[in-house]
Amino acid sequence: MKKIIAIFLSAILILSVCSFPAFSVESGSYSYIIEDGKAVITGYSGNETSLSVPAMLDGYSVFAIGECAFQGNKSITSVTLEDGICEVRDNAFESCVKLSQINLPASITRFGENAIENTAYYNDKTNWTIRPKDLSSSSGGWDFGSGQDTIPWEFIKASKLEYLYLGTVLVRCFVDGSYSVKPDTTVIADGAFFGEDKFEKCTLSTKTVTVGARAFKDCTSLSSVSLNDNCKIYEDAFFNTAIYNTESNWKKDFLTIGKRAVDSKKDCDELNVGDGITFISNGTIGTRNVYIPSSVGRIDIDAFTGRTSVIYGHGGTYAQSFANEYGFTFVDLDNILLGDMDFDGVLTPNDYAIYYACVTCTHKMTRYEKLAGDLNLDGVIDAFDAIYVQILINDKTATIKGDVNGDGKINQNDYTFLSNYVRGKFTPVGENFILRADLNDDGVVDAFDVIYLDLYLNGRVDIK
Repeated sequence: MKKIIAIFLSAILILSVCSFPAFSVESGSYSYIIEDGKAVITGYSGNETSLSVPAMLDGYSVFAIGECAFQGNKSITSVTLEDGICEVRDNAFESCVKLSQINLPASITRFGENAIENTAYYNDKTNWTIRPKDLSSSSGGWDFGSGQDTIPWEFIKASKLEYLYLGTVLVRCFVDGSYSVKPDTTVIADGAFFGEDKFEKCTLSTKTVTVGARAFKDCTSLSSVSLNDNCKIYEDAFFNTAIYNTESNWKKDFLTIGKRAVDSKKDCDELNVGDGITFISNGTIGTRNVYIPSSVGRIDIDAFTGRTSVIYGHGGTYAQSFANEYGFTFVDLDNILLGDMDFDGVLTPNDYAIYYACVTCTHKMTRYEKLAGDLNLDGVIDAFDAIYVQILINDKTATIKGDVNGDGKINQNDYTFLSNYVRGKFTPVGENFILRADLNDDGVVDAFDVIYLDLYLNGRVDIK
């Protein structure tokens, strides 16, 4: 019995640490999954040495070579990706030890970390640009020795090999000081400069369209990077650089290079874009709610993951037109409906549910819910506001005299609300409120109605 339990627990542990891809489809020697209507190759079972990877599988456009798709293949010596394939993801060809020739199409816009590490191409020192003084022992550099056809890792780190390119993709760079990429460089691979702590300045090409995830991460001395307006920037590209760690580069919750937001704070449930920022790069917002000022005139759609974010801003700005075009909820801060906690433009039971969650501390209010939530304008959001919104929601259909809060029942809750109304806790609410609250029919709602309701609840009078 103990053995069965141990096996069961082991299975649970494996399931908890492994991530499984979406349902995989076989097409010849390839396996693929579908992402957003396009194929992502996840595996290859063939034994060809020279391989041309197709841009179409079973009528689907192939968008990417997935993570680890060809990892460890011992047969492939040459691979050509057909035009139309856009991404090569992390570890895609890692440890394909015989792979010495890799042809990328012009359509490539993303290249993953360690995608070709420990391939014959990566290990061939002739594919690297090496500082001349490091090429021979006679000049004080390293001597590989005869027959050495791979690059020792200690040589790479000690001699500071400058870079490894694959076509127009900068795959990896070990460098101190300043560095300018080649003029035709289109893609900076994920992790390309990772950890180069003496690297201070980088000049990108006007043709560079992608700065990959973690491209400059932990380059702690990096204080300057030139960017063109068409360059996409992926997550954590500048994390823990001098740029990232300089307070003046942060505008509200966003890291900026020039007037462009390139990263955001990680510990915020909602984000505030600083005034003056004009461009929000992809990968900066995720699923969080965000305030976007009128200065912003461009937003990468990939700044968001999904459409669950609420965008707060001002009517007639780019933020509003962006939200409308891509299906985000937009809240015009100049025209907030008090009590509309879900910002759908009307008061509904869902707004009351949000109030209830706030009052019972099961929901943390956003800064904008706080703006919309103070219905009685007393400076706090509490149970009085929750009751208030309930009355507004129920007012048009609630006509029972004595049912002050409009919930269809006459009870102590009505007495509490009426008492607080008379004491000035609330302003008049709803067109039917007076009808329900004027219990003695004298045309006003006052302390006499409170007394009357108390008498009714104690069975001493009837309500007509």
